[in-house]
Amino acid sequence: MLRLKKNEKGGAAVVAVMIIIMIVAIGSAIMVVTGRGSINEAKAVPAIADESSQEESQPDSQADPEPAPEKTEPETLMSYPKQALDYEDISIKELTTKYGILIDADSNTILAGKNYEKKIYPASLTKVMTLIVAVENIDDFDAKYKFTSDDIDPLIEENASRAGFEAGESVTYEDLLYSAILVSGADGTAGLANAIAGSEDKFVEMMNDKAKELGLTGTHFENASGLHNKNHYSTCQDIAVIMEYAMHNDECMKILTATEYTTAKTKQHEDGIKLTSIVASRFNGYYIEGGGDLLGGKTGFTDESGYSLVSIAEKDGVNYVCVTVKSEDEWKAVEDNIAIYEKYLPSEDDSGAPSDSSESASSDE
Repeated sequence: MLRLKKNEKGGAAVVAVMIIIMIVAIGSAIMVVTGRGSINEAKAVPAIADESSQEESQPDSQADPEPAPEKTEPETLMSYPKQALDYEDISIKELTTKYGILIDADSNTILAGKNYEKKIYPASLTKVMTLIVAVENIDDFDAKYKFTSDDIDPLIEENASRAGFEAGESVTYEDLLYSAILVSGADGTAGLANAIAGSEDKFVEMMNDKAKELGLTGTHFENASGLHNKNHYSTCQDIAVIMEYAMHNDECMKILTATEYTTAKTKQHEDGIKLTSIVASRFNGYYIEGGGDLLGGKTGFTDESGYSLVSIAEKDGVNYVCVTVKSEDEWKAVEDNIAIYEKYLPSEDDSGAPSDSSESASSDE
């Protein structure tokens, strides 16, 4: 009996040990099935960044943003004229021009206009810009340029207007300037372009650069003479601004208002070439009814541009510029200018009201 009791106690211990082993085995099996093992604290628990370091690394959303730099328009030598308080649309029964503008050049205001911001082909009105660029880049007006057949022959083939210079002839820069304006000589513009820039292409670049300096947005040049090119264009308003700028240059103004000029003597022209202003000859016999003097200007014509004219007038000490494009003929261009002056120049009573006169100057021819 005593031995039996000892065996019973030993069996119970064995059973207890087996139960413990089974529990451990079952737990291990459960951990294997669920994919869980021992916890690696460093990997399982993410480190929390220090709040103070976070604040330093993040931009302050509450701070006022720096103001954007102000956009400033590039400064230009000229500004487009503004419409006067008493501005009027050009409306004259006898008028033939399709485009026109009249500006007070002293106050830079538009007194009257008709399609003046529309694209036009400027023809030889181009030569006003040619004059400006040339004058501003000539140091010695007595310096000379020698023409070659390469200068003259293409102009003859194109039937371009010429002063009459010949291949081999040495001509002063001043003679070239007067020939380009007074008789609209393409030989004069060719000589100026080659003498100043080395080629017409480079000179035209200077013309386009000058247009940008003046602040013009509706003008682009392809040549120095005004021969037709679809990419050679302007507007009446831009032509008026170009002329207004030229009037501030004494040399330009002297040439634009000259009635005649004789070039220096050369071997080819022993007496020089007498140049008579086309504008002056066409103004001859005309006057502005109601007061005012026609001082000068520049004519233009191509088949595409029609007959055009930019003129300068003075009344009561004030200077004015008028531009007309696509008139019926060369004489109508003059009459269109005069009709616009007569109707829209300030009246003599200084009231600022336009003149009552609306008749064309055709009867004055």
